[in-house]
Amino acid sequence: MDGTYGFISVVPVIVLIVVTLLTKRTFESLLLATVLAMIIGYRGEWFTAFVNQLQAVTSANIWVLLVVGLLGGLVGVFERSRAAMGFTGWLSRFATTRKRSLIAEWLLSVILFVDDYLNILTTGSITKRLNDSHRVHRTMTAYIIGSTSAPVVVLIPLSSWSIYYASLINNTGVVPEGSSAVGMYMQSIPFMFYPMICLLVLLLVIGGILPLFGPLRTMQKQADAGGSLYPPGEETLEEAAEDQEELEELEDAAKKPSKAGVLDFLLPLLVLVAATIYFDIDVLTGVVLALVFTGAMYLIRKRMTLVDYVDSMWEGFSSMVSVLALLVIAFMFKAACENLGMSDYIIGKVAPLMSGSVLPTVIFLAATLMTFALANAWSVSAIMIPLVVSLALDMNANMAVAIAAIFSGSVFGTQLCFYSDNAILIAKATGIQPMDHVKTQLPFAMVSGVLTCVAYLIYGFVFLG
Repeated sequence: MDGTYGFISVVPVIVLIVVTLLTKRTFESLLLATVLAMIIGYRGEWFTAFVNQLQAVTSANIWVLLVVGLLGGLVGVFERSRAAMGFTGWLSRFATTRKRSLIAEWLLSVILFVDDYLNILTTGSITKRLNDSHRVHRTMTAYIIGSTSAPVVVLIPLSSWSIYYASLINNTGVVPEGSSAVGMYMQSIPFMFYPMICLLVLLLVIGGILPLFGPLRTMQKQADAGGSLYPPGEETLEEAAEDQEELEELEDAAKKPSKAGVLDFLLPLLVLVAATIYFDIDVLTGVVLALVFTGAMYLIRKRMTLVDYVDSMWEGFSSMVSVLALLVIAFMFKAACENLGMSDYIIGKVAPLMSGSVLPTVIFLAATLMTFALANAWSVSAIMIPLVVSLALDMNANMAVAIAAIFSGSVFGTQLCFYSDNAILIAKATGIQPMDHVKTQLPFAMVSGVLTCVAYLIYGFVFLG
């Protein structure tokens, strides 16, 4: 049953935040909030609706689930073959200091601009050990990935995000004859203030110009004092032993770098990126072809037997099961909130404010709020773009700025949401909890968010006032 429940529609989000802060458990909190949303929306039929929704969201998001699982399988192959360690060892010859190591992580994340999932899992698997060797706290490693992956994929017009967003623009019918949706998207890039400011703040932090503050400063001081590289209570004795063993292996790889080992990592990655671009930014096709290429190359070069290859691929896929479960329950929560009419409620409250000089700012904040609540930037953009395009046409406002404000807000909201797909994947890639990642990233994201609001207000009062 569909309906609009007013303020009650946001109650499950409030419960989710409170329970997560109290328990520090993301999956259980999401499950509880989803059940609550189902009970509100379906009452006595909530259990049947829950089962039906489980099947529906799994079917609707099978592409995402396959991409995440198969990328995990490819990472598993890289790790079992030691190709990842070989590349990290080679990289460590240049990243001889902490600052250089952080710059190397940032550069790798920028290079992998094609897709945020590919970006997160690959960058995390390569750079976490490199950063560990320089006593970089895992939350710092996560912060760099989180503040580079989404901003980069939205700023570069040849990525999964930009192609999807361009398709949404094209569906509105606002693209002038003789122009293209991609061209209009490119016109909006200079006004995507949040991702640009976010990257600038990150570079200032890496360069030591902007000092660490908030929880991230506390975590890094813990690491500098010789303490754990993980948030309190998140590293087991077994993991600590494995980390030490891999650090010793990294030292050996750095002393005796193998050109072959580097190629064993770079060539499959090149195939993955090239195939993804060639097949219209389809990461699923790219990762499947990369798995086939990697298997053939490793067998020919006798890096692995067929049995080892298949086993390592399945081990990597299996290691993503907890991530896949989190993604599924997050998708279910989004669907349950949409059933309550949460999107309509939020838009209904902010739409009257979308006028005059504050138009870009209100659009940015509305997109941020909705992305945080629904934990899905793409869904929010699909909801907001038709509304914003219509408003911009009626007000004769700059369409590129209005659209850019949506995309800026979608990135900001993604970084604030601890149950977003990005937060879940970043936490998996760096070995921490999603809440710890968002908590330590939050102060820096808020700085970028405030500066973005100022930028949009200045633009609004200068050009729309």
